[in-house]
Amino acid sequence: MFTLIHKWPQLACATAALLVAGTAGQAETTIEVYGYGKLDLIYDVDTDLGLTIFGLGSLEPGTDSESTSQAHAFQSRLGFRSTTDTAWGPLKTQVEGDFFGNGGGGFRLRHAYGEVGGLLAGQTWSNFMPIESYPTTVDFQGPAGIPFARTAQLRYSHDLGGLNLSASVEDDDGGAHLAVTAAARYGFDNGFVKLAGISRQLDGPSGNVDAYGVNISGNATPWQGGTIQASYTMGEGIGSLMVFGGDDLDGDTAIETEAYTLAIAQALNDQFTIGAAYGFRDIDSGGATDTESLETVHLTAFYSPLENVTFGVEYISGERTLFNDSTASADRIQSSVQFNF
Repeated sequence: MFTLIHKWPQLACATAALLVAGTAGQAETTIEVYGYGKLDLIYDVDTDLGLTIFGLGSLEPGTDSESTSQAHAFQSRLGFRSTTDTAWGPLKTQVEGDFFGNGGGGFRLRHAYGEVGGLLAGQTWSNFMPIESYPTTVDFQGPAGIPFARTAQLRYSHDLGGLNLSASVEDDDGGAHLAVTAAARYGFDNGFVKLAGISRQLDGPSGNVDAYGVNISGNATPWQGGTIQASYTMGEGIGSLMVFGGDDLDGDTAIETEAYTLAIAQALNDQFTIGAAYGFRDIDSGGATDTESLETVHLTAFYSPLENVTFGVEYISGERTLFNDSTASADRIQSSVQFNF
């Protein structure tokens, strides 16, 4: 049984929190409700890429050039967090969703997990994904060249001062078995570096095919207001784990992938931030009309006149190259208004 002992603060705060205290020696629990409403205004200069720039990954050369525009609020988000003191340390939970389900408009689960004493169980970012080095863009998709996966998993992390070690077993939608990951993150005064790896088995025409991936990433703040984020990924049979997706196998052969992302951001003052992100991914094999490489550029500006209000504008350019040496490119201008609570 829980008793409310703290009222909701004003919505101007970043999160709304309440504190509940159990009777008969039960631990206190802090609950936070957070999220945002976001409007995206999209103008495609030459071809309709969809709600995000994900459509670049299947854009065909010679597609008729025609400008289109649209608006949506599907990235809007709602989440809950809780923290409870235990003998093992803080027990934390998180449940979060957005509205990109069913092709846009349906509520979709993003995170649902609990964590205590270094043990995490539930659905959240893959231990292989360099989430801290994922550039902030107006576009929900983000740049090519970086792993992206949210999975059901069991993970254990151990902190050794500046060094954090973690390992997990994770659901693998594209694989025949659970995937296994391991990561090491080392923090220093103005940033960190992280090394992560994943091992998975895929279903080939003749049986299971071994696949693996390695990612090294890091962030640095080398000057006042400036941030640099970088990520490099290589492996075999990891196409479905990358941000634009893709094939893992060519017959019984795991397809090699090499990719990288580099982003830089500069806070001009407390209200204005500008940034640029470049992403590139190279794919080793495929059919004549399959993707050989993807390249994206994001140029971004954010303005926050109030703590919980952000306006964004972004220019995006992308190019898809096929194995027959033909190319398809697209340009997009996107703006947004976001209200956090």
